[in-house]
Formats: sequence, C-alpha cells, structure tokens
Amino acid sequence: MKYKINKAKKDDPIYKKEFTISSIKDYFQSKKDRGLKPLFFEKIGDKNSTRDEKLQNLFRVLKENGWKIKGGPNGKDN
Repeated sequence: MKYKINKAKKDDPIYKKEFTISSIKDYFQSKKDRGLKPLFFEKIGDKNSTRDEKLQNLFRVLKENGWKIKGGPNGKDN
C-alpha cells in the first residue's frame, strides 16, 4: 500500500475544526467509561533519561508484558 502525503494548506479543514488535548488521566477515564482497559501503561523514563536508557526500559517493559523482541538496540538478534 502506498501513501501520498501532501502539505496542509491554510484553508484545509484540519485548521478549521477545533480539537482539544486532554490529560492522560482524562484519557484513561474515557477508556474506562467505554469499558476498555489499557494493556499497560508504565513510565520508561523522564526528561533526564538518555535516549538509550529509555530504549532499554521500553524493551524491558514490552518483554514483561509478553512481547517478543527481534533484534536489540544495535539490530542484532537477542
């Protein structure tokens, strides 16, 4: 499948319609209200964490939640 991406123009509908950004608490509450449950939501780092630390924490969290990871951060199989 191919996708064609065009730059939005000033009169594009995306600029005419309003949208809101809700907090993460509101997001989870709306999911709960609709009977849905997030699979997992865990912190992988903060603003002081390096990119590599966040990546390692992401791998760890995904593995703990049953994901199988092919390749590591260097692209080699684990």
